[in-house]
Amino acid sequence: MERGFKSRCEEMAKSFRVRLGLETAAPLPAETLARHLDVLVWRVSEIGLSAGDLRRLTVEDAGSWSAIAVSAHGREAILVNPAHSRARYSSDVMHELAHLILNHEPSSMFFVGDGELALRNYNRAAEEEADWLAGALLLPRDALVRLSRRRVRMKEACGAYQVSRRMMDFRMNVTGVRRQFGSLPD
Repeated sequence: MERGFKSRCEEMAKSFRVRLGLETAAPLPAETLARHLDVLVWRVSEIGLSAGDLRRLTVEDAGSWSAIAVSAHGREAILVNPAHSRARYSSDVMHELAHLILNHEPSSMFFVGDGELALRNYNRAAEEEADWLAGALLLPRDALVRLSRRRVRMKEACGAYQVSRRMMDFRMNVTGVRRQFGSLPD
């Protein structure tokens, strides 16, 4: 990541909240940001797939994919796997929104042979940037400081911000809030 990128992510998280009329430490649901950015969010179960294809994507292969941003006819949309938890959904959608906000070049996919093997390119730097921005959008440092000062319980904090404990722990650590204030109470 280029120098200053992480600080820019915190500023973007504040800026979106201000534009949406939220406090800088308020929760920002992924759907709210998607609407603001005019990005459609669909569970893959809502797009008219056959029962077999839907079962293959959400039951048989549920762990292999989370979400994907697609563009068609000038519209951006995010398709999500409905088999995952609410916290995973929030993280996945915010990650895909981060790619769009950062104007990342979309991955390309190509099929080998009879179409049974699909390969795609992977840009590690773009994925790391999207992860970082998504984390800042979901849990900006201001929010973590406020939660810590108020000694909000971990489960309550995760529920309010629609994130997993793993995401909360990660953000508490990388922002230095845990070092400064300690852990949230269980």
